[in-house]
Amino acid sequence: MNPTIQCIVLLTCITICNSAFITNRCMCLNRLKRIRPSLIMDVIDYKPHEYCSNHEVIVILKDGDKLCLDPNSKFTKALLQAKKRLVKSSTTQSPQSLPEKSEPQAWLTSDPTAN
Repeated sequence: MNPTIQCIVLLTCITICNSAFITNRCMCLNRLKRIRPSLIMDVIDYKPHEYCSNHEVIVILKDGDKLCLDPNSKFTKALLQAKKRLVKSSTTQSPQSLPEKSEPQAWLTSDPTAN
């Protein structure tokens, strides 16, 4: 077999094998500007990384569904800020006083954008 053809086949095999290991890609295709806070169980903030260059904010709803929020919207920024404040204040509390995972987070009891 021609060495050039062998090299092309080898490079093709390497490319196919390496692409199979890349499973983490951007998770958000559609982004909402806001969602009713009473539906939210938790918020996950994903900073840009090597497989996705987008900042992604995913909310987990009480029914288990996951939705993406626009990280640049006023609502999302206020939601992340409220979560940050709660996490910061809860680090000084004892573990017994932290909320259960099955209950809505305390920082979601009201609309974060309300003044």
